Amino acid sequence: MAGDKKQKGAHLMAGGTMVRVGVLVLLMAAALYRPLPEKMTKSTIDKVAMHIIEPVLRLSYYYPSRLCPNAYCMMWWTRGTLTTLSRLIGPLFDWDSNLLMETTQWDGVKVRVYHPRNNSTESDGAIIFIHGGGFVLGNTEMYESMTRTMAKMMSTRLFVSIDYRLAPETIFPGGLEDCEKVLEYVIDNGPSMYGVDPRKIVVMGDSAGGNLVAAITQRRRARASEPKILGQVLLYPLLQMSDLQTYSYRYFRREMDGLAVVDPLSVAYYYLWYAGVDVNAHPEFAEAATTNGHVSDEARRSRDQYMDYDVLPASFRDDANGTDLPQPVQPSKELMDYVAPFLTNPDFAPLMQPDLSDLPAALIATCEFDVLRDEGSIYAHRLKEAGVPTQWTHYENGFHAMLNFHNELEIARESLADIKEWTMKLLREAKVE
Repeated sequence: MAGDKKQKGAHLMAGGTMVRVGVLVLLMAAALYRPLPEKMTKSTIDKVAMHIIEPVLRLSYYYPSRLCPNAYCMMWWTRGTLTTLSRLIGPLFDWDSNLLMETTQWDGVKVRVYHPRNNSTESDGAIIFIHGGGFVLGNTEMYESMTRTMAKMMSTRLFVSIDYRLAPETIFPGGLEDCEKVLEYVIDNGPSMYGVDPRKIVVMGDSAGGNLVAAITQRRRARASEPKILGQVLLYPLLQMSDLQTYSYRYFRREMDGLAVVDPLSVAYYYLWYAGVDVNAHPEFAEAATTNGHVSDEARRSRDQYMDYDVLPASFRDDANGTDLPQPVQPSKELMDYVAPFLTNPDFAPLMQPDLSDLPAALIATCEFDVLRDEGSIYAHRLKEAGVPTQWTHYENGFHAMLNFHNELEIARESLADIKEWTMKLLREAKVE
């Protein structure tokens, strides 16, 4: 009888513990809940997944990074947390039945190399991928899940992911030059090492990687380098720093501020670091840049030549998408003077390139819920106007960096399929001489 009472008491205690844990989980969920924009993602499963993913990101890196005493602390916390999270959702083993993989160095630059085990491919071309992260975050390990998936989807002789040097340790143009070294290595050695046709190379990158792709193609054209790059894929690219108060930036501040997605202040910190600005010592510079306080009158006039907002779809400019007034400018003369040569330099800000003719065929992908939406759209329009074969794909339910969640989100898998279709079609139909 006594044993029965003890067992009953134990069940009651266990039941009480479960109730308390359940209540605690519900209270934490309620505290962390933030409504997401109604149209962000489209399927019910994706919406449920985003209501898990976004709070996890907010709790793990966004909130702690905002508690940091300085910008260096914020950067290191974000780097470490995102790398750890990417490993948790990425491949468990460094082996794949379809691919041979290795991490090595080409001309002093670390690369992650993928090529098919049986060397049976749809194309003898190569794809070079440049990861994003605002020039400050990211590495081949963080992108392993995404690049391995892409390498399997795209049937080419070679797929390379570049681990270029990051700011603030290496400032502009160090990372850009690393990527160019890898490209030249593939052109020179790809034929003998992997059977690559150097006339069939597609370079692609997301976010800051898209910036580097655009800069590389422009620089090769300026040097009349041969062979020409066959194609470029820019995925929600970061292309300019002259206007951090575009419609898409303003929409973010009004509707998405505080969510763990790419935000104006982070863009300002990272881009300024890339330019060599010590935002750790001067965090006020980043704050000023979010209001365009870093843009002189001369730089603004130059920007206005290349950023015509009238070419944007009406839906980007209507009341639902942030036509509220820009933030009051907080000018910083010291910052203006320092960044002036960068803002108009196409190597740093490819959207500021006066001449976009004779560039490789392009796929530009933009997302509705992304501060970088407008500049990617304008670049696609300008490429078309310059006679470059360009496909602009806009994801009305998409958000910045969504491809990193291709295992979790249907919309990301669909966009990967779009990228594969465009890229493989370009390689199949390539007319080389």
